[in-house]
Amino acid sequence: MSTPGQFSRLNLTLAGLLAAMLFTSAITRIQAGEVQILNSNFDDLAPSPAWAWENWSRPGSTVTYDAALNAAGGAAGSGSLRISGPFDPANTGWQEAVFTLDITDFDPSLLHSLSFDVKVDPASIPRAAGDYGNIQVILRQGNNWEWRQQTMIPLTSTSWRRVTVLLASGEQPINDIRAITVRIAQNGMAGTVTANIDNIAFTEEITFDNFDDGNIDGWTATWGTTPEVTYSPLDRYGRETSGSLRVAGTFTPSTSWQQAVVTVPFPAPVDAAALYTHINVDVKVDPGSTLSSGNNYGLFEIKTPSGSPTLGGAQLTSTEWTHFSFELAPGIGSLNGLIIQLGGGDFLGPITYNLDNLSWTKRLAPPPPPTLSIQKAAGGLNLVHTSTDQYGRHNIYSADSSALGFYDQFDPVSYSFTIQSFPDAAAFPGFQTHMFLVPGGGGSETSPDWNQPNIIFLDVRAGANGSGSCTFRWKTNQANGNSQLYAGGLPVVNSTTVRGTWTLRASGNTHFVMTAPDGTSTSLDLSPEAAAAFSGALRFYVGVQGNSPNNIGQRMRLGGIRITKGETDDTVLLEDTFSGDALDTTKWVANATAGGVQFLRAADAGFLLTWGLPDDGFSLQWRDSLGDDAFVNWTPVSAAPYALGPLRRQVQVPPSELLDFNQAFFRLIKP
Repeated sequence: MSTPGQFSRLNLTLAGLLAAMLFTSAITRIQAGEVQILNSNFDDLAPSPAWAWENWSRPGSTVTYDAALNAAGGAAGSGSLRISGPFDPANTGWQEAVFTLDITDFDPSLLHSLSFDVKVDPASIPRAAGDYGNIQVILRQGNNWEWRQQTMIPLTSTSWRRVTVLLASGEQPINDIRAITVRIAQNGMAGTVTANIDNIAFTEEITFDNFDDGNIDGWTATWGTTPEVTYSPLDRYGRETSGSLRVAGTFTPSTSWQQAVVTVPFPAPVDAAALYTHINVDVKVDPGSTLSSGNNYGLFEIKTPSGSPTLGGAQLTSTEWTHFSFELAPGIGSLNGLIIQLGGGDFLGPITYNLDNLSWTKRLAPPPPPTLSIQKAAGGLNLVHTSTDQYGRHNIYSADSSALGFYDQFDPVSYSFTIQSFPDAAAFPGFQTHMFLVPGGGGSETSPDWNQPNIIFLDVRAGANGSGSCTFRWKTNQANGNSQLYAGGLPVVNSTTVRGTWTLRASGNTHFVMTAPDGTSTSLDLSPEAAAAFSGALRFYVGVQGNSPNNIGQRMRLGGIRITKGETDDTVLLEDTFSGDALDTTKWVANATAGGVQFLRAADAGFLLTWGLPDDGFSLQWRDSLGDDAFVNWTPVSAAPYALGPLRRQVQVPPSELLDFNQAFFRLIKP
């Protein structure tokens, strides 16, 4: 596994120039991110220009074309370069066989590494240490062909092996290469050593793992899933010297969500957004895999170790190798590893895929500065998705739940909540407001719909033109799972508006009626066995969940909660209109990531200022007018900002901080 480094993808102009200088039509397989030298696959019998013997080599050294031996990756009938040094066993000092290829001048300073395949002829004579000496690449810099020596690689095997050396120039530039020199050398050579070389290529992407080393380097299953994770000799480019990661998901026919998740740690934390613009990978679905009912092989996603944000994702629809390149959003922060997830809710059987050539594309320019936006804040209780997890829940729940149950009550019990504002469904589809009823008081987690074994769940979403719908979900005896909540055929009530009061009325232990803001209702009955799981006290939750990286930062304003008992709802068990000065902690417990529960007095609501990340060194300032002194006399905003997931930051500025609420100017500035 290679450690992410400091080199980069070429821009299009330079890449095109290099292509014109270095490529020939004989090259048929070029790995994504590779920049190859002329005839680097040795696909023809007369490489031109030819490799030349250097006169300081061991006398009798030769370089020839071997039409019978290649490491794959070239055209049909491709061969390799064969280097032989007839070393003198009587000479215990340094001996070498050195050959050079003149190449058209080019600048590899933006390239990351150089790779090639090498195979020692089994007839070669090993040294006393058991190896066959070292192989080294030397880049010849400038008009004087100055040496830029790269790492020496011990030759320890007579099988094909792919080796990669990083082009770390240090204080010496590597920007005007005129030739490539290869040498086999060491002290104490015991006799003739012959080696074949194939598939020489510079790399413009920064490889994290291309499985050239014959193992899977710490890749394991995670998140409680149990896919089979193994090394496979199947390589994206058909090379004998490389392979791929094989992930086999044992899915079964189901309409519930299933997933196979693997993870890999980084050797050191990586500030991916600051260093790179894209993450790249090749994926191939095994043809023996089972198509889902949606005619695909699931949603393939690359995620941060916490699961959010998603760095990129796509449906797998082909059994051929497919190259994905996902643009990285700024501000994702430092990563100590990656999560690869294959998931779906319509799998019909097992799915196996191979993953190869996981790499980064280097960022050539610094991330753009943050941009600032402003909107008026609304007073009352705002529930905001602020966590980095797109599926994070942001709730309040009842501080005293002892009298809120419906089971074994003589009178009906009604649970109502009023939505005052909701994100637009066209811009933020999937944003969710929910009501949870959790027996036994629940725990401190923000996701009782996953953690708790029993729950009743109203799931409210917006539709077109401000409409809304509410799905009744429930589960029993399923801790740390949610497949029951998303089973097919669940009851739904639709409404012409998502704003207004949504009510669930429970009676007779098993009978429930959902009523929408426009008065539409639908009813359902639980089985006596399921209903019995909700006996005793019930903790009442209301909250929001983004369900998409795009929805992080969105908010719902809650107008009120009312829980009553009786045929005419005359006995109030819990009520709040959220019209006071702060959240009433005798009634409610905030249960969310920082900033997820915001209670704003109408008079103090002021403005919401939002900006993108990264924002290192930037500060937010305000002033009441702009004039000739527009660049001086700005006042720092004192209110503390909070994160909106990994990509943005926000602060609520009250009118009391400003001289004139009707006229204020804000700026982000970095000294």
